[in-house]
Amino acid sequence: MTAAPPASVYLDYNATAPMLPVVWERMAAAARHIPGNASSPHGFGQEARALLEERRVQLAGALGFGAREIVFNSGGSEANNTVLRGLAELPRPVHLVTSPIEHPSVLRCAEWLERQGVAVSYLPVDGEGRVVPEAVGELVKPETRVLSVMAANNETGVVQPLEALGRIVSGLDRETPILLHTDAVQAFGRIPLHVADWGFAAATVTAHKLGGPKGIGALACRGSHELLPLVLGGGQERGKRAGTESILLVEGFLAAVEWVWGHTDELVARLTGFRNRLAELAAGIDGFFLNGAGAERLPNTLNLGFEGVSAESLVAALDLEGIAVSSGSACSSGAIEPSHVLQAMSLPPERVAASVRISMGHGTTVEDVERCAEALRKQVARIRGLGSTGKRPA
Repeated sequence: MTAAPPASVYLDYNATAPMLPVVWERMAAAARHIPGNASSPHGFGQEARALLEERRVQLAGALGFGAREIVFNSGGSEANNTVLRGLAELPRPVHLVTSPIEHPSVLRCAEWLERQGVAVSYLPVDGEGRVVPEAVGELVKPETRVLSVMAANNETGVVQPLEALGRIVSGLDRETPILLHTDAVQAFGRIPLHVADWGFAAATVTAHKLGGPKGIGALACRGSHELLPLVLGGGQERGKRAGTESILLVEGFLAAVEWVWGHTDELVARLTGFRNRLAELAAGIDGFFLNGAGAERLPNTLNLGFEGVSAESLVAALDLEGIAVSSGSACSSGAIEPSHVLQAMSLPPERVAASVRISMGHGTTVEDVERCAEALRKQVARIRGLGSTGKRPA
């Protein structure tokens, strides 16, 4: 009789989090009871509109923005594109400052903007994966219009110095203000964020990193910055994003926000303990290293590896044991590319090629952590036994 495969262990929350039960329940209730289009004038439509605006107020409160400053959209990539691509419509010269460790939705936008004649500068990054805020003064120009830096890195978990960036930019003697934008997708709900207080007028968030549904996020943007809608059509979201709003997805988004906000202290303490315990156990394996170890990191994220062990081989080996972790950046073809984040940290190529990301969340248990550590120990030894060719010696 064949033994049953072991239960799966999901440790890739920074890619997406399994949906919370309360989210399913709230979305199902909305699907049953709120059938209307929020733009329709009849009672069903007005019921949908009232719920949409109530959820907008809740999200605004969680972010420290006003309700009219929240634009619901499809997620983080759309929000980042909405902020940045509008620079192409401004008279030249125009300039963007960002960092080389941003999410691809920011970096690909920056590349596209350069092709449109927009100048782009990149903040330097230290060996721990933090941008260097003191470099801002050297990079900004009279024509700088946007500075975009993520709140916490999706690969290393390293928290970025937003407060220092905001303080430095606010102290510059300028006629034209700089819009400070942060991609807060990984940080939102995991660490305290006071981005508006730090001078950031725009922030990107999404639902599925929290345990909400995929396909829903929001951009918070205040002040006079004119957003260029990526989707044209009706006047939804005050003309900032055309398309019928999904009450179903918005309801799921806010259900996740409410649940996470109600469990933040417990989650932070539990996940920090899991993160540190896994690092402690992995450190007992020969050749262990931890990226970003000297920086403040998200409580749920580890970026680690073992000398002489390919990350791609280790991810595949763990997957065969039912343990899901990630490596590098998965492109549309599914191939694994070297991490641009780790390269920006000036890590040696062999270390970049050996680094894996382990990210935990609301469903992670101590048993998951122990099982992952044991699998790492076993699979690192097995891969080393196969040699650099990945084949058993003759």
